[in-house]
Amino acid sequence: MTTRAQPSCPLCGGELRFSHREYLGGRRSARVLRCRACGAQVRGDAQDDDTRPRPALPARKRPLPDGGHPDNFVLDPTTAEMLRQALGDEPAEPEA
Repeated sequence: MTTRAQPSCPLCGGELRFSHREYLGGRRSARVLRCRACGAQVRGDAQDDDTRPRPALPARKRPLPDGGHPDNFVLDPTTAEMLRQALGDEPAEPEA
């Protein structure tokens, strides 16, 4: 097993941890590391945002329901009808 060498703070020698990315303009950004011991910030090299690797989006776990969106089970029928009237939608057909 290989371990990655942790960068150290140039001021105190403490451990540096990733803090955030700083936007530099022109589709470029730089990593900002913060020292856990003294709080100093160290900026990394500028990178083009277009070439920076991005995490893949997770795949959708379940399919969308057939026949349109599901009913909102949170609203009771009276409140739902008042909202439809307030928003100017067509009134719902009464259930038989």
